[in-house]
Amino acid sequence: MTGLFGLGLSQAFVGWWMVRSGFDDPAKHTPTLGPNQRPRVSPYRLASHWTAALTIYSGITWHAFSLLRPTPSALHVGSEAIAAAKKLRKLALPVTACIALTLLSGPFVAGNDAGHAYNTWPKMLDDWIPPEWLAAVSNPATKWRAFFEDTAVVQFDHRTLAYASVAGSLGVWIYGAQMPLSAAAAGAIQLLPMAVAAQMCLGIATLMLYVPIELGVAHQAGGVAVLTTMLFVMHTLRT
Repeated sequence: MTGLFGLGLSQAFVGWWMVRSGFDDPAKHTPTLGPNQRPRVSPYRLASHWTAALTIYSGITWHAFSLLRPTPSALHVGSEAIAAAKKLRKLALPVTACIALTLLSGPFVAGNDAGHAYNTWPKMLDDWIPPEWLAAVSNPATKWRAFFEDTAVVQFDHRTLAYASVAGSLGVWIYGAQMPLSAAAAGAIQLLPMAVAAQMCLGIATLMLYVPIELGVAHQAGGVAVLTTMLFVMHTLRT
């Protein structure tokens, strides 16, 4: 809790540091986009602010779950349920990391207005992989920056991470449904398909409707809801 308190205090500084970048020449923070850019905060600093906020939120949420269910062993009845929980938790851990990474890619979409790069789905106009992404990969001089600054590349990366998160979450749900889990764990994983399906639909609608603010905010909240659901699953699978 001390660490979370320290992070909370630091958020004021990180927020100021982020806002301060909006007064700089945008080319200072995103040089690959060239001169005459629209004034905006640095997507890198926006991502830092969002990452700190998610870290604080995740820590508080985990502690709240621990207060509600302080004894993991009480959830699992029998050795089979314990073994199943351990096995599923190993599978759910990388999926949780993928969800977190998808959330962390969101500020680069917002900070670069990447939601306006392509407003078609499932393809990006006529391509599954946009030519900008292929050009970025083949250009070693700007390759790493393109993944954080080029609007088409940033959107493609966010889409790809989202697909991986959805596939992984559904995999946890399907695999877990076949295991002898406790009632609490079995109930927790039932929330996953609903959360990821709603979030994916929100993301597609936001994209195809040219990113209205209301849907953009809802999509951001949906991402936090998916993360919360996955944290609940991970907490329930403790042994």
